[in-house]
Amino acid sequence: MLAVDLVNTWDELEPEPDLIEGAEDVRTWLTWHGLDRAAKDVRDVDAVRALRTRFDQVFDAKDEAEAARLLNDLAGEYGTPPQLEREGAGWRLRTWPDEGGGLRFVAAYATAGLLDAFRTHGWQRFGRCAGSPCRCAFVDKSRNRSRRYCTVLCADRVAQASYRARKRAR
Repeated sequence: MLAVDLVNTWDELEPEPDLIEGAEDVRTWLTWHGLDRAAKDVRDVDAVRALRTRFDQVFDAKDEAEAARLLNDLAGEYGTPPQLEREGAGWRLRTWPDEGGGLRFVAAYATAGLLDAFRTHGWQRFGRCAGSPCRCAFVDKSRNRSRRYCTVLCADRVAQASYRARKRAR
């Protein structure tokens, strides 16, 4: 999920937590998500970091209503009124900026993904890793709604630390 991966470009477990050091990092991230055309047009690293902060706020919202308001604000800012666009002999409906729109497209696309996750799974499934100091975000899609860690790596890190603490206590 694009927005989650953007939030997770800030990683407390790294010596330098901001994984977006420059425009090349942004291009790599977008290309990894298959957004090659947008990658060519996004150059403002500070604007990408500001967008990351806005998505970050959704995961830190105090309640569902605040999270919905934050997402709706993003959708209102980056969304595009529906427009008809020629496609071959017919027409199609465009509801977000063209991929060549750079950051505007990326923001709209990522917001649409979070809006859909919110609608489909509910805000209660938006989480932060329980493996302190990690604060990576995730959307819990597990059947039993039990996800606590961003990755197996963090779960293993916490389990190993707990094991070592128990062993020292004996």
